[in-house]
Amino acid sequence: MYGLWGFERLKLRMMVVMLLMLVLSLFEQNMSFSSPLNSEGLALLRFKQRVVSDPFGSLSNWKEIDGEIDPCSWFGVECSDEKVVILNLKDLCLVGNLGPEFGKLENLKSILLRNNSLSGSIPQEIGELKELEVLDLGFNNFSGPFPSDFGNNLSLTTLLLDNNEFLGNLAPEIYEEYCPARRYSLWEAAAAGVCTL
Repeated sequence: MYGLWGFERLKLRMMVVMLLMLVLSLFEQNMSFSSPLNSEGLALLRFKQRVVSDPFGSLSNWKEIDGEIDPCSWFGVECSDEKVVILNLKDLCLVGNLGPEFGKLENLKSILLRNNSLSGSIPQEIGELKELEVLDLGFNNFSGPFPSDFGNNLSLTTLLLDNNEFLGNLAPEIYEEYCPARRYSLWEAAAAGVCTL
């Protein structure tokens, strides 16, 4: 009788071990299909989805590889300490628009999107990037109100907005904040769309 009970205990232990192995196996399979959490890479991929035309294939290497999202190896993206600090996509004839995902790029120091065909309004989230020093959106088709939060950005030193459709809608505080150091008048800044400190 004691031997039969010992056999049942052994059988029960083996079933528990097999069940644990099955659960671990399923867990590993599930983990291999999920992307590692990289909010900057995911934000840039969302921006790529908003680009409806990329005639030079400039964003073709912006993708997940083997479950990894590493934006630091992508065209036009520069990093420091594995954080995206520069987005340089100027002169690429990109067609599309910008979205709130730019707010996830908290370490951006420069956004260079000059000479594309980007349109729509500038997302409020860009004005909230506290590290942003250079914003070059010249020669695009942006329209609508310019985010008023730019007046609060103490890091911004260069703001290039020439040849867009929203210049007449810029709030006076934007000019007052960025143009006086270069002695631009409100009219000159509006006409040129360029403020450099």
